[in-house]
Amino acid sequence: MLDIIFIFLVAGFVTTLLAGILFIVFKRQLAFNERVNKYFAGPIKKQHLDTLKDSNGPNVKKVLDQYWNKGTDYLNKKVSKVERKKLDMLIRDAGYPFRTAVDFRLFQIVLSAGISLPILFFILPAAENKLLIWMMIGTMALLGFRLPVFYLGKKKTVRIKAINISMPDFFDTVNLLLEAGMGLDLALSEVSQKIKGPLADEFFQTLEDMKLGKSRREAFYDLRKRVPSDSFQGVITSLIQADQLGIGMAKVLGNLTVRIREQRREAAREQAMKAPVKMLFPMVFFIFPSLFIVILGPLVITLITKGLGG
Repeated sequence: MLDIIFIFLVAGFVTTLLAGILFIVFKRQLAFNERVNKYFAGPIKKQHLDTLKDSNGPNVKKVLDQYWNKGTDYLNKKVSKVERKKLDMLIRDAGYPFRTAVDFRLFQIVLSAGISLPILFFILPAAENKLLIWMMIGTMALLGFRLPVFYLGKKKTVRIKAINISMPDFFDTVNLLLEAGMGLDLALSEVSQKIKGPLADEFFQTLEDMKLGKSRREAFYDLRKRVPSDSFQGVITSLIQADQLGIGMAKVLGNLTVRIREQRREAAREQAMKAPVKMLFPMVFFIFPSLFIVILGPLVITLITKGLGG
């Protein structure tokens, strides 16, 4: 038995060694073939697949899109303006993961039905306690309807955090380009192309609005509404006021970046001050009982078995 195991280990070692040697020898050839497949085989394969899809009849995605469009057309008549406005604000704060409020509402309905209907059709007929299953169906339907809202809230939090983190470096780079002689619009465009993220996407949208005819003040007002971050809104307000009063943008941005870094430093100190309070609950309910059991456990066992005189 040991001889068979030894033979398998030797064979595995020799195979791995040969594979490593061959990889080192043909490394350049493999890299060349990978580049060829990436730049040439990919488009050819995609074109071939598109041809096959067209020849095999209607695409599944097209059919689903047709049903989805019918659903959005139906909900367009049902969703009120007030509700649509609230949903638009949620989607805007989250960075537009959905195209419109109607698409988001339809996604809620589809998810709710997809979670609750299988229980209705497959579990309810065979269940003895019908009331419990109906309560489960209602709970799952409500959960499926509310999960997209929680998803938007999480996306909003992550987006605001990413914007707050990237603000100092972004505006520092813009300030350097302004001091080098660039205009504000060109500097924002150049930095947005180099630094990727939600902040760059928002400024790209602002520059597009200005190209379509909006003034810089109006575009910055819309930008301030789209990003629900207090520090970012304060920066944009300062830029609007500087633009109205004719103050040099380089000087304003230099002061703003210093203030942003001070705010982040104060926020870090605030989080550090909150850490002991947040640690209190796990320490009292999880750490201290374990310590007491380890330290006082032998003493309690001794008192129980031998008594006070032991």
